[in-house]
Amino acid sequence: MLLDNYEKEERFWLKSVLGATSTDGQYAFRGEFVVLEGELKASAGKRAPPKAMIKQAVILTEADKLRMVAGNFESVDELPEFVARFKDDLAENCVLIFYIDNLAESCQVEIEGSNYVLIEFREGMVWNELIDAFYVEKADLKGMSGEDKVAVLCEASKDYKPSFPTKTLDEVLASKTDAKREVWGAV
Repeated sequence: MLLDNYEKEERFWLKSVLGATSTDGQYAFRGEFVVLEGELKASAGKRAPPKAMIKQAVILTEADKLRMVAGNFESVDELPEFVARFKDDLAENCVLIFYIDNLAESCQVEIEGSNYVLIEFREGMVWNELIDAFYVEKADLKGMSGEDKVAVLCEASKDYKPSFPTKTLDEVLASKTDAKREVWGAV
């Protein structure tokens, strides 16, 4: 199973959902997903924090291929790392939606045969944004396991047709901003 391989590679920084859906052969993950590991500190025997990570990741796998990957990148510079490391794991027609903090404007990018939807993102929760984008009612998810909720979201994504302009990856990287995500916390 693909998610087992990722777990062995220590790709899960934080797990809130990890397991099989009620559909045979489908597995779901929600949490923080490591794209580029931090350096190994030999003296401590531990790794530094990841250099690139998908925050609030929502991932569905089927038949050892990624069917859906969504989440938040702090910088658009992390996207090429994701492509380089995981392009061979993508299923045909994989749903790829990334909310990016320093993106100048929302767009779509075709990279190595896959369509990436990149959305400007300053505040909010990826899960809630996906539910809204795919027109899923929260009431429809009540009583389901966390894994099945991810599967329902992936199924609903098939009707998602964003109207964002198409750009090249070079254009997107060249137009990044200095924007940072707005953080909320205890006052």
